[in-house]
Amino acid sequence: MVALEFTQDRIKLAVGGRSSQNPALKAIIDRPIAGLSDEEQSGAVRDLLSEAGVRERGSLVICIPRHLFTVRNLRLPSSDEAELRQMAALQAGKQLPYPADEIVWDFKVIEKRPDGYSDIILILGHRNVIDRYLHILKNANLDTDRIILSSEALLAWSIAAEGYKSDEEVGGQIRAVVNIDTSQIDVIILKGNLMEFSRSFPFKDNAEGMADELGKTFHSYEKENAKEIGAIILTGIEGKAMDLMPLLEGSKRQRAVEFTHPLKCASIDYRETLSNYFDLSKDISLASLLGICYNPQGIAMNFLPEDVKQRKTKEANRKTLIRIVALGAAVSILLFGILIKGLLNKRSEFKLINLKINETETKVKRLREISQNLENIKQNLDMRGSSVDVIREVFKIVPPGISISVMDFELGKTLTLRGISSDLSSVFKFDADLEKSVYFRNCEIRYAQKRIIKEKEFVDFEINCKLEDIRQ
Repeated sequence: MVALEFTQDRIKLAVGGRSSQNPALKAIIDRPIAGLSDEEQSGAVRDLLSEAGVRERGSLVICIPRHLFTVRNLRLPSSDEAELRQMAALQAGKQLPYPADEIVWDFKVIEKRPDGYSDIILILGHRNVIDRYLHILKNANLDTDRIILSSEALLAWSIAAEGYKSDEEVGGQIRAVVNIDTSQIDVIILKGNLMEFSRSFPFKDNAEGMADELGKTFHSYEKENAKEIGAIILTGIEGKAMDLMPLLEGSKRQRAVEFTHPLKCASIDYRETLSNYFDLSKDISLASLLGICYNPQGIAMNFLPEDVKQRKTKEANRKTLIRIVALGAAVSILLFGILIKGLLNKRSEFKLINLKINETETKVKRLREISQNLENIKQNLDMRGSSVDVIREVFKIVPPGISISVMDFELGKTLTLRGISSDLSSVFKFDADLEKSVYFRNCEIRYAQKRIIKEKEFVDFEINCKLEDIRQ
């Protein structure tokens, strides 16, 4: 997790753990940027990352000042999230005098009412504001998937510092959280863990001026919402907060006022774990940074423009597709290699088997012939005596050097003989001897083809004959 916060006069960087379950801070550093151009600010960002030793950027969240955006509290006639988003989009175009494609906005539901309406907080601003920060990041060779406001980062810090508080736990009390920084003061007003109101105004160098501005803010909220603020939580620069505290406590409205150290986190012993950052926290506020690092799941809004989100989604999908194709290709190559190896092994085995077969081919074929002949005899035992006579006649006529491999016949019709001869002349003699037999007529050689086995010539042949019906 890398959090980068821009204020009017500083850039702050926090490098945290990889997840909310491991929020240990690895580095917090900052740079002054008052009077610097955007290009110079890009250089400052690069220097911060280099000093923090950040090589793998991981999840980068950008936090920008709340005062750059406008906030509207609206009540809309729906409780469905998709419908609320559509209504919020329509409202965004009405709240600012800009074309829809020049407005960036997001919203959060504060309360879904029993009557079917929903109270939302709509935050919107001009596209140029976001484009400026994206340009600064681009020149620093950075990219981000999330841009948030300092007010939401302060809300995340409040929940991380105090722990999650339901309405019942706070007794319905309205709390104001005030973050005092070097150039601005952020104010959020909470009901339970929900932010109902936010405001940001420039830092005033005197406590009386700040107390007066805060008093106006609280009065405006209470008047508009008919609710009283019961407690004020100060955080940020401790010295400034201590100067402000008695002025707030001595106001006409009796409110509980307390200071919560910005390094506090409910899940760790911050005085021991974050002791290295106590000196830095005396000069600048670290609350927003730590809210991002300690409670990233508490950040819901994102002011990245919709077209940029879509482009990033397409790029992510393309990279995922490339990874899938690459993985598929790797698996295919692996399987192909295994297949080729198997085929090569099989080929070697086949060569060895063929060699053995060729060495014993004559004996094996003779055994096959005998076996086939016996099988043919067995299958025809249920025939009349003439079937046995045909078989006996054929094997009586077969000359030496000829092996019969196939004998197929049907009494009174045809006889087909296939076999192997040591020479072609024996085939012609065999055909002539068959013709002389009283069992066969019209004998003809259908084919006689030579082949070489171990430098020895053999002839494959087929002879067809008509069978004489001599069963009477």
